[in-house]
Amino acid sequence: MPAQDAETHILLIGATGYIGGAVLHRLLGFGSSATFLITALVRNQQKARDIEPFGVHSVVGSLDDTDLLTKLAKDADIVIECADADHLPSTKAILAGLKERQLATGVLADNAAGMFSTDTIYYDDDVEQLEKIPLSQPHREVDLAVIDADKEGYVRAYLVLPSTIYGLARGPLVDAEIMNPQSQQIPALIIASLQRKRAAMVGEGKNIWPNVHIDDVAHLYEVIWDAILSGREIGHGKEGYYFGENGEHRLYDVGKEIGKVLKEMQIAETDEPSKLTKEELELFFGGSESLGTNSRCRGRRARAIGWKPKKTTEDMLASIKAEVQYMLTRTPWS
Repeated sequence: MPAQDAETHILLIGATGYIGGAVLHRLLGFGSSATFLITALVRNQQKARDIEPFGVHSVVGSLDDTDLLTKLAKDADIVIECADADHLPSTKAILAGLKERQLATGVLADNAAGMFSTDTIYYDDDVEQLEKIPLSQPHREVDLAVIDADKEGYVRAYLVLPSTIYGLARGPLVDAEIMNPQSQQIPALIIASLQRKRAAMVGEGKNIWPNVHIDDVAHLYEVIWDAILSGREIGHGKEGYYFGENGEHRLYDVGKEIGKVLKEMQIAETDEPSKLTKEELELFFGGSESLGTNSRCRGRRARAIGWKPKKTTEDMLASIKAEVQYMLTRTPWS
């Protein structure tokens, strides 16, 4: 790893996405950003042209371009993967490049697609508990590949696991229409609710999920890479899980808030959410009932290294109106 006043080569995968864009925004505003050489993998030439005025070198490609990923990773001091938590071939390609480099490289990988589906409360500083997570859980194959690389000693791996991320992203990258300003879970429920003209929920909506604001997620990345660049020792590998959460919610409460907004806008007749039918689940979510599962965690390790999330569950519920309004500006729902 180079000294903090030397150039630091950063490879960012997913720079135009919701989390990746927020992370890039923080990188560009970081105190030592003048020493960063940031390379972003983007999907097309238009994205490349749009992002380069921000001082970011762009390479056009996809997660399936494994040879390219290996080459890019070989030249990086830090790799930040914010694109797909389940894409094992791209993860292996990145790790292959880092292994060729044979330096103490930092890898930050995120599992933005969602936390583990479980009734158990997981703690990011309970190594024994986390090691027992079955391979059948989402993203587990990718997690283990990264942790195994850390065990071999050619990378230092840090795994950031946000929960239900919410909030419209803002900033110059959004203004330039480079990054996606929206998350997945709550907007997906809003889309279903708008189409059926009534707030939706899976089952009775009694299931519990943690939540975290997009700015707080970006701050967690910032805390971790600040530690990496300053040489401060923090947990990595099997001790390198960092959960992003600051409160919990029931799906019913999210549905109820969507219902209030739809009724206020005279889109729905009632603010009471109703259960999605089997046919609606198939239509809106491909038959998946994942929004009806439980997922519980506590980010004790994340807080121990200095992460201080600000937004709470109350902020999440209050943000729903702006999400609905944003949806309506993009698509006319009749």
